[in-house]
Amino acid sequence: MPSTSLRILADENIPLVREAFGGLGVVRLLPGRQITPEAARETDVLLVRSVTKVDAALVAGSPLRFVGSATIGTDHVDLAALRDLGIAFANAPGSNAESVVEYVLAALLRLAAQRGEALRGKTIGIVGCGNIGGRLAERLPAFGARVLKNDPPLAEKAGASREYVSLDAVLAEADVVTLHVPLTRDGAHATHHLFDKTTLDRLKPGAWLLNSSRGAVIDNAALREVLEAGRLGAAVLDVWENEPTPDPALMRRVDLATPHIAGYSHDGKMQGAIMLYHALIRHLDCPPTWDAAAALAPGPDDYLALTPPDATLPETVWLDALARHLYDLPANDARLRGFLERPAEERGAFFSGLRKSYPRRRAFHLHTLARNAVPEAYREAVEHGLRVRMVD
Repeated sequence: MPSTSLRILADENIPLVREAFGGLGVVRLLPGRQITPEAARETDVLLVRSVTKVDAALVAGSPLRFVGSATIGTDHVDLAALRDLGIAFANAPGSNAESVVEYVLAALLRLAAQRGEALRGKTIGIVGCGNIGGRLAERLPAFGARVLKNDPPLAEKAGASREYVSLDAVLAEADVVTLHVPLTRDGAHATHHLFDKTTLDRLKPGAWLLNSSRGAVIDNAALREVLEAGRLGAAVLDVWENEPTPDPALMRRVDLATPHIAGYSHDGKMQGAIMLYHALIRHLDCPPTWDAAAALAPGPDDYLALTPPDATLPETVWLDALARHLYDLPANDARLRGFLERPAEERGAFFSGLRKSYPRRRAFHLHTLARNAVPEAYREAVEHGLRVRMVD
């Protein structure tokens, strides 16, 4: 399969695909939901994101020799089918982990500021402590939060380690629960509807619940009922059942709603593309022709020198204001609310269009802030929580 003859089909939401992969063949772009068996029959290399279901129906009878997914998760890919057909596969574990962590931190600060509360002193339960949950657990103590880690597969590997607690403990003790598990339907630790009506009812009254993993980890109908009953203090959903047409009644009830973009920072998406590029050239056993490092360099529209908030603001309000300079999560929420105003037949296209036209955002660690502009009591949260670079 000489590289110059490769026919490469890619989800149009993977950034810089033509620039990265154009030196390896002819690149064609399609919306992820429009990648069909007919398109696969004219393709040697397929590059997808999570909206494309890659199964035997899609790839059987095609000339495909390599499939790459620019995502952490693989629940949208039938790995056994690819293996049986001799099709190589690569994904991008950890590529957007920092992006999702930053989304969660921004959401937590927004909720706290809206409610006149502090993250300091709260107990935060992290369900799923892999690439994303593990990094989040490292950063939350900088905000003064106590962390409970729940991950049965990792707990089994750790043996009798006290590092992990049961889900029962999280439900009983956590003021905030944030979900970071893969979507699995089988096995001892299946996560499909892990948070069903029974589990949701066991959350502490007034608890905050955040989901940026997969929509079906929560029974969305049950969550709507619990929110309508007023048992939760807040809910943040970036992922939904039945995307791209989630339940409008549920969307109206959640405090922050976004269209599956928690991992969509420019740097997270670029890392996914970079990881697939290197996996493919390894598969082809050919040298790189694309300068990935140059593609990550800040551009003229990246405003990375931050203006500090008013130093007299209380800690949570100050940190929320800074987080909104880094990433305007409320604006994302406001854009998705337009979904509710659309006729039912237009909602799917609207949801998908928001993902396609998602505004560029850069990783928090690329931003700088004058050290003397940060109140001393807030520096731990800025430097080790948000990981903004303070400069003298």
